[in-house]
Amino acid sequence: MTALPNTRDALGESWTTTSRRARRIARHSRHAAEDIATELRSLMSELEDTLADGTQADASALRAQLSKRLEVARSRLNDTRDAVRQRAEVALADADDYVHENPWQTVAIVGGIALIVGALFARAR
Repeated sequence: MTALPNTRDALGESWTTTSRRARRIARHSRHAAEDIATELRSLMSELEDTLADGTQADASALRAQLSKRLEVARSRLNDTRDAVRQRAEVALADADDYVHENPWQTVAIVGGIALIVGALFARAR
């Protein structure tokens, strides 16, 4: 009967590792969203400044200035998108590595989650 405590310990360890990885993925996603929001706020601020200055400038100068600022903003958003993509790739690679290193623990965790969700759905009906 020593298999049950060993299994329980292995599942507990797997659950802890999985939750750590899930928190890391969530943190990366949160940082990515914050980066994009910061870039968009910066773009809006720059556009407002340009439009406020535009009352004194002629239309072609204002158009050129807006075009230049939009190009800079596009470049920064592309950089942010690339950073988000890299973070997502790292998170997915970590998850993939975990699943390949611990297939039975992953099956047990997914099975346990499916059992809990199934019980909650059955109870709701």
